[in-house]
Amino acid sequence: MPSRRTTAMRCFLLAAIALCGPWNVHATTLYRWVDRNGVVHWSDRPAPGSVEVASGTAQSYGSLGAPHPSSAQSRTSTPKPVPLYTGVDITSPAAESVLYSDGGRVECAAQLTPSLAPGHSIWFEIDGARMDSHGSMTITVPAPRGRHVVRVIILNAEGQEQIASAPVTFYVHQASIVTPPVGPSLKKPR
Repeated sequence: MPSRRTTAMRCFLLAAIALCGPWNVHATTLYRWVDRNGVVHWSDRPAPGSVEVASGTAQSYGSLGAPHPSSAQSRTSTPKPVPLYTGVDITSPAAESVLYSDGGRVECAAQLTPSLAPGHSIWFEIDGARMDSHGSMTITVPAPRGRHVVRVIILNAEGQEQIASAPVTFYVHQASIVTPPVGPSLKKPR
């Protein structure tokens, strides 16, 4: 016959297993009774003379897991734009070039990789003023005598900048009556 201490230990272990059990245990009904030797017994099945004891839900901790994409998006204020373009470069005029013009207009050209996406627009910015090229990669812009800076900007349908070229500086030399061009191959003014 097992000793009182052994029986008590078995009951304690049975109760501990019943109470701790798996992490996802819900409220369980246990039955408690005391035998004729005064030993307390616990079971998940009723026994003669047992008393029903309701246990609370087991405390558990679970993984939060990865957030659902829609909830993660709702927490961010604005989604970051996905880069569609790998490069935009000004092909004409060349950097630091001097252009001779008597009409005050210069043709600017750009190259975009990959090509312009639907709904996007290309703008040429000359000396800080933006000019819509209406989807063309070339535009003729007013450029009087002096120093000018050009850059190309690609905007999406919402008007947000997607990519911009590095600025290119060029100079326009324009002949005038006041200071006509001179040189060995030109006739000197009279």
